[in-house]
Amino acid sequence: MLIYLDANVVQYCADESEFVFGNTHSARTNDPRLRKELTAIRRLVDLEQLGDWEFAAPLHLLAELRAGNPTVSQQETYRVLEDAWDVSRWTGNVPPTDETISGIEASLSTLKLRHAADRRHLAEALALGASWFLTNDREVIRKTGGRVRSMRVCRPTESLEEISIGLFLK
Repeated sequence: MLIYLDANVVQYCADESEFVFGNTHSARTNDPRLRKELTAIRRLVDLEQLGDWEFAAPLHLLAELRAGNPTVSQQETYRVLEDAWDVSRWTGNVPPTDETISGIEASLSTLKLRHAADRRHLAEALALGASWFLTNDREVIRKTGGRVRSMRVCRPTESLEEISIGLFLK
C-alpha cells in the first residue's frame, strides 16, 4: 500500500519532526486541530513498522517542498522521507512519465481545484498507484468527496482507523 502525503502534511510533519518520530511526548503547536493531525501521523509512522506500506516522496513533491526556504529541521525531515522512498519497492517500478501524470491531471480538471499543485499531487499519487492521499486541504477533500478513482482522499485522522483495521485483519 502506498500513502501519498500532500505537501502541507509533509511540512507540518517537518516542523514537528521530533514529535512525529516519537522523540518527544508533545507537539509544540498550540493549534488543537493540527495537534490532532500530527498525532495521527505519529501513529501511522509507528504502525508503518508493522504494516506493509510506504510513504511516497516523488521528485516533484520533494522539489516543491525544497522550493521555499526550508529550515534545517525541515530539510532533514525531507531527506528522511526521500531516503525511505529511495529504498522502497515502489521506486523499483518504472516511474510514471510526465505525459502520464499530465493526462491524469487533465482528467482531474472537472474537480475545479484552485491550485495547480493540488491537481499535480493528486495526479502523481494516482499515477503511482497510491491507496491514500492524506491532506489537510479542505478544498481538496470536499471537491473529491473523499475519493478519486480507487484512492481515498482525507485527513490523516480520518485514515487512521481504516488503515489500522486493515493492518490487524491481515
